[in-house]
Amino acid sequence: MKNTALRYKDIVFYRTLAGLKSEARKNYLGYLWFIFEPLLSTGVLYFAMSQLTGNRGAAAVLTILVGMLVWQWFEGSIMLSAASISTKFHVHMQVPLPKYLFPLVDIGTNTVRFACAFVLVLAVCLFLAHGPSLMLLWLPVLLLLQLALIIAFSLVISIGVTLMPDLRVLLQSLFRLLFFVSGIFFTAERVPEHLLPAFHANPISVLIESYRAVILDGQPPHTGRLAYIAVLTAVLFLAGGLIQSYFDKRLLKLTNV
Repeated sequence: MKNTALRYKDIVFYRTLAGLKSEARKNYLGYLWFIFEPLLSTGVLYFAMSQLTGNRGAAAVLTILVGMLVWQWFEGSIMLSAASISTKFHVHMQVPLPKYLFPLVDIGTNTVRFACAFVLVLAVCLFLAHGPSLMLLWLPVLLLLQLALIIAFSLVISIGVTLMPDLRVLLQSLFRLLFFVSGIFFTAERVPEHLLPAFHANPISVLIESYRAVILDGQPPHTGRLAYIAVLTAVLFLAGGLIQSYFDKRLLKLTNV
């Protein structure tokens, strides 16, 4: 699978660029919307939570902003990739491309959107928080780990949703639940002690905590929890690779296309 992916890397690259251009043309603000969207989401969430909890100020905004960015990259990439194969059946009928290329394109598009906002937010956070530190060396590790987790999930989910479209509705409901329990607008200190094991079993909660520790607090992330995510990602990659390999040539027949 690795050699095949390298063989088709140009297709993934140019399809990603085409997707970005197409998405930018749909909006009046074009590429600027990639930055404004997470800022608007953060503003709405900050307004609601500040009224409910009374937690206000720059620190509260940055806490939500980091959580929102990490969440939108994760949730947006997986939801896009979930339908990436089924919406491109006309391409599969004409060109026998590996099915995993299509979720990779959608992940690439959403990752570029995330990167545009992340660079700006990182600069603002460092300016308002503690400034640059050696802890920022953890950022490439966190970014690569999250990207690997997204791809691993998508390899499994894209096939599952293609075979059973109703799974997309269940996935939307699951993400709606995860949005409220993943620490996007609160920190682990607000979680009751008896619920902390369940909270840290959620990989997105661990990633959000890790980004905040590195960017906002200038502290290293919890390496044990990152190791847990790495193991989970490896297992999902193995399962996803096997599933993609098994269904790649059978998918069209099984879906009666």
